[in-house]
Amino acid sequence: MDDDLKVRLEQAPGAWQLLETPSELLVALRDHGGTLFTELSEVHQGAVASSPPAPGSAPPANRAVLAGDLAEMQPSDLLNFLHQGRRTGVLLTRASGVERGLVILEGNVAWACSTCPGERLGELLSRAGHADRARVQAVLTEQGAATPHRRLGQLLVDRGVLSQEALSRGLRHQVMEIFLGLLVAKAGSFVFLRGVDRAALPSTLALDMQGLLLDGLRRLDEMEVFRTLVPSPDVVPRPTGKAASEELGADERRLLALADGSRSLADLSQTTALGEYEAARAAYSLIERGYLRL
Repeated sequence: MDDDLKVRLEQAPGAWQLLETPSELLVALRDHGGTLFTELSEVHQGAVASSPPAPGSAPPANRAVLAGDLAEMQPSDLLNFLHQGRRTGVLLTRASGVERGLVILEGNVAWACSTCPGERLGELLSRAGHADRARVQAVLTEQGAATPHRRLGQLLVDRGVLSQEALSRGLRHQVMEIFLGLLVAKAGSFVFLRGVDRAALPSTLALDMQGLLLDGLRRLDEMEVFRTLVPSPDVVPRPTGKAASEELGADERRLLALADGSRSLADLSQTTALGEYEAARAAYSLIERGYLRL
């Protein structure tokens, strides 16, 4: 290892997990705490290699099959490749400070998770009107104190906040939002690990990847329109002083109230729990109507 690489690793906080790869290829994944790595390891068959495979043995299920840069291999191309190849494994992506994980079974999406506040199950259920926000927050507080950890969806059903059928619809909606959130990412990194422990999956939805990609293309087209006024998540919207009127929707009001000129659009998307797409749409509308400027 040369001195430059040692310095770069020392400057990057967190632990580096060495992944199983073919010989003469080294892939390490940074785990800096509070990431999806641990959660995805539960549904992946040994995401971290504990020992090298025996000579002549079959390739391990935990092998890193693909890894790369989302700026060079766009998410739509990557996802289409996994679908066409009927791949089974775990895809972990990192883009604009957000981690997303997709569990793929034979080329279709079975489950997903995300660190984006706007793609959390509780937030999506509340925003869609499927569950009362205050009751969801109370169950979230209970979940945080519970030992062992229990998943939010089942707790909401057990506490009578929503039905099992509503939970199923909410989980499906969450997976679709995470998928679409990944699809609009312009830069970041990814790694695809072969193998899934199906018994460890919280749910198995088997959503058609091709259908999700077709829906995502519409969102990509809309994002291109938004970027004519909001070129990147790094821009800092500033209020013009125009008073909010009744024409504004709830998302626009939420973003306008926090756009004080000190936060980037990426920060606002996290703080408002709108996510990158919804925040860009709200900012585009507010700039177009004269409430915000860049």
